[in-house]
Amino acid sequence: MSRHRPLRVPAAVCWLLAGAAILTGCGTSTPTAEATPPPAAPTVTTAQAAAVVKAYDQQNNAVNAAYDEAGLTGIETPPLRTSSQALMTISKTLRQRIPRITSTAAHFVIPAQRGYPRWFLSISQRVIGGVPAPQLTYDIYYQETPADHFLAAFALTPTEQETVGPFALNSAGAATSVSSGAGLLLAPTDLGRAITSHYVRGLRGKDGFAYSAPLDDVLGNGFVLGRQALGSRGVTLTRAVSSVAPQVFALRTADGGVVAFTAVTVTDRLVAKTAKATASLRAGSNDAALLGKPAGATAGSFTIDRLEMFMTYIPTKASGTKAKVLAYSETGVSVK
Repeated sequence: MSRHRPLRVPAAVCWLLAGAAILTGCGTSTPTAEATPPPAAPTVTTAQAAAVVKAYDQQNNAVNAAYDEAGLTGIETPPLRTSSQALMTISKTLRQRIPRITSTAAHFVIPAQRGYPRWFLSISQRVIGGVPAPQLTYDIYYQETPADHFLAAFALTPTEQETVGPFALNSAGAATSVSSGAGLLLAPTDLGRAITSHYVRGLRGKDGFAYSAPLDDVLGNGFVLGRQALGSRGVTLTRAVSSVAPQVFALRTADGGVVAFTAVTVTDRLVAKTAKATASLRAGSNDAALLGKPAGATAGSFTIDRLEMFMTYIPTKASGTKAKVLAYSETGVSVK
């Protein structure tokens, strides 16, 4: 803190200033510059974050090699754990090996947080089965209490068409965690229902979402084509939100918006239109394997729960722009 040379002020001026909260230069006091609090630092160091990612990769590969569903509880938390457990069941049923996955060239976006829980974002290139993935993967790691380990909560990979960030960082390199929808076009907690409504109801260009490949090409067109294919076989397909994951992670972007990680469970109903028609699950499909019938199954109807995880950019209301789904994943988690 810098100090300045004392300034002599006439007695009359000192008397006039006597009622002020701060006297400058009266008597022999020496003024000091007002202290500015340092910017909040990231809660986790980059070295600690790197150690978390490395430990997760090692344990995840060991758990996957053994098809150890119970072991996932020690390294992941929902919604990712829910997806991983279902995929492990599918792989085991279909006798498929789960490839080794290693995160490389990771860098981190770490919020300044008080106490617990705390979390951070890891951005890395994954090597899957020895082959580098073409796009970066965004992973959220979450720690509930000081006694808990960091657990992986989300893992999403945008398409090559989507750009993420930049994130807002203070001079200490800390990001800002956002917990409400104040000032945003959409509240992060509303995303699951809004996204589902967008592609199920065909609202492209009619709601608060801009076009994106994950939302409109993959999810939207995929749902329409699936419904048409089933309809040609005498089966109706309906999809509705059954639950929204309570855990939301959101980081402020440089333009005032946020990038949010959210999840929702949707329920598909496949119902034969007539007594002569049947709904079917293709042999070798994930849905058939999840049902425990890898050779395929037919019935009058099926109910399938699917977990969908999203990474979405939400702008401010004042920006005049629309929200954009940057990445998503979908996993069947229950078939009846």
